[in-house]
Amino acid sequence: MSTKISLTGLSARTKAIKGMSYVADRVKASIGPFGENHLSEKSNTISNDGAFIAEHLAPTIKDEFEKRGALVVQQNVAKINDIVGDGSSTAWALHDDIIKEIIRYLPNDKSIKAKKTYSEVAKMLNKAKDEVIKELGAMATPITSKEELIKSALVSVEDEAVAELLGTLQWELGPEGRIIAEEVNDTKSSVEKVNGIMLDNGFGATHLVTNPEKQSLEVNDMQCILTNYTIGVEEIDLLKENIFKQLIAQKKIGVILIARAFTADAIKRCQESSQARFVIFPINAPYTDQREIMRDIETVTGGRYIDTEENSLEDIYITDVGFIKRLEATMFKAIVTGIEDENSKARVAKRVELLKKKLIGEQSDFMKRALEERIAQLTNGFGILKVGSLSLTDRQRLKDKCDDAVNAVRLALKGGTVKGAGLALKEISDKMEEGNILKRPLLGVYNQIISSAPEDFKIEDWVRDPVILLQTIIEKTCAFCPTFASIGSIDTSPNPEKCHCNIKNE
Repeated sequence: MSTKISLTGLSARTKAIKGMSYVADRVKASIGPFGENHLSEKSNTISNDGAFIAEHLAPTIKDEFEKRGALVVQQNVAKINDIVGDGSSTAWALHDDIIKEIIRYLPNDKSIKAKKTYSEVAKMLNKAKDEVIKELGAMATPITSKEELIKSALVSVEDEAVAELLGTLQWELGPEGRIIAEEVNDTKSSVEKVNGIMLDNGFGATHLVTNPEKQSLEVNDMQCILTNYTIGVEEIDLLKENIFKQLIAQKKIGVILIARAFTADAIKRCQESSQARFVIFPINAPYTDQREIMRDIETVTGGRYIDTEENSLEDIYITDVGFIKRLEATMFKAIVTGIEDENSKARVAKRVELLKKKLIGEQSDFMKRALEERIAQLTNGFGILKVGSLSLTDRQRLKDKCDDAVNAVRLALKGGTVKGAGLALKEISDKMEEGNILKRPLLGVYNQIISSAPEDFKIEDWVRDPVILLQTIIEKTCAFCPTFASIGSIDTSPNPEKCHCNIKNE
């Protein structure tokens, strides 16, 4: 079925920009210490997080053509967020201001005599963008103390206690270290440094919980078997003959079995084992990127991963059994900590070298970030920021802030910082000649914060931004905006998130 074009030319572009600006204006209002919070009817949540506001506002726009303009910008901002994990509000502000600046040069704007083609405008923007990125790099200063990092965290999270926890933990982990924010049912926040691999899946049998308060399974010094086979009773019997009997003879008390899935009968057999002298602990393999992460676990445990495409479960030997120093698992996640000896260090170094080669060749920003997180887990472990608060509403709000903060703090430590709140961009704008296509858009964030602040507010004393964050936002926004500004038609396909762009002027 062919796509039906319902709106073309200036009308299409005007509608798309109107929808984009509708969301951008509300996101901009949240920027800065005096920014406004947004209450979402859909989730009944209060937040000043730019990504949250856009995610809930864009789909609610009634006009379909305006909605598609907002949604396509939201998708690009989400891509930026996938790379740096923060800066959604700044990205929205720049998208809005740059696109509005671009259309001043285009033929359909009757107020400008000097017209330019889309390719000419794109070249102007690309040249200006390169200058801004270079200037930002020259302005950056490195983080030299834990106190500076805590201050950087405070800007993002707006909570002194959490900022100190986050900044201290990131300083300990180093610039490549990763921190994961998660909600906990507690009145206070806390942090934990973990030396291990995190799985986005958990235990296969709740009866094996060893910590009733946390509803978690926690075991130490245990043998392990890794496979992506589905385990049924036949597979357990096979492992019993080939492996379990030998482990029992060695006076081992159990085994952790990480597998793709377990049948109901297999789970029952595991339950029965808990009453015997040799316990089988069933753990579900990761959902995401299963084979690769199982290879990571293979590296830290010293076992052999039994892959359905390469091996038969019948061919497993006692030498294929690995060793887990500590396992912590809940229903939905597990953390595996392996042995630490010279052999383990050599395996990890080899695995990290392989992942770094993959990172160089990877084109997807999302996959690059996932690879970086896996490398960090293998080399230096990772941190968990456990977000707690007195109320559920405040905990959810704080969790949104922490999701951004953990990335901003890591980027600050990794690449240094520049004056924040739009000041660095304003200083670059002040140096630009009149007519530079980015001169006015670079003032957007600064002007927004000043407009909502009291007269005695000194913006210079407030914040510094990670330079990598700003450089990435500038790079990706300037690459996208000329395409958006050249929209000449919008379709009416059933998919509301699809924006069909075609350069077609009336």
